Amino acid sequence: MCVANNTGCPMPCPPGQVCVPPMCVPAPPPLGPATSTAAPITTPGTPCVNESQCGVFQACVNGMCVANNTGCPMPCPPGQVCVPPMCVPAPPPLGPATSTAAPITTPARSCPPQWVRFNNHCYIVSVPGRFLFSQASTWCAQTGSRVVWFDQSNAGAYSSELNFVNGLALSRGVRTYWIGVNKQFNQWVWTNGSPVIFSNWRPSQPDGCCGASPTCVLVNYANTLGQWDDAGCETLWSNPQGFVCKRPL
Repeated sequence: MCVANNTGCPMPCPPGQVCVPPMCVPAPPPLGPATSTAAPITTPGTPCVNESQCGVFQACVNGMCVANNTGCPMPCPPGQVCVPPMCVPAPPPLGPATSTAAPITTPARSCPPQWVRFNNHCYIVSVPGRFLFSQASTWCAQTGSRVVWFDQSNAGAYSSELNFVNGLALSRGVRTYWIGVNKQFNQWVWTNGSPVIFSNWRPSQPDGCCGASPTCVLVNYANTLGQWDDAGCETLWSNPQGFVCKRPL
């Protein structure tokens, strides 16, 4: 029987959440074709009966969809959403995918607006900022994605994706960002539970930065090679730290 995989989380995740080690985060919506029927997060005021009729980062209050600011100290300003404990830039709405080269009988699939395609996945880079790993996980999950993981099937595929993601992040002005790696029982694993086979540690890293605290991985642009540092998952460092999300096409 298939059961929820809670490996790496301190306790079974409650309904509506999934384990993205080292913590539970909101479950992403089912991954179907790249379309969205949810109300856009930028147009509150849509009538509703329950929250399933509202957009992401919204709540159904008194029969109307409104911004969900639960967990933030004050209502978020326009263009931002609440990812407790603070407001962060809103993700782009997942509009219908478009393609100018779709065959007549078999429409080609493409990435949502503002996402970038590489092989069979779509990627988006956060705006430059200071994000905890849990905030990155929540932001990605709300768009049906995860914090970026890299192909581990062979060295060539891994290297190609690593270089693509590095270049994409750098082109968006994000020089330090979270990737979906964390430490479990003294082993480095991706957030889907698979082991890290190919890595790109910076010299002298990992250096055991965080003791028994949850430990994740930041890409640290000491240069443009996208090398990795171990870092506390829930630590805001002095340098800006963003993130990259990845989802299947």
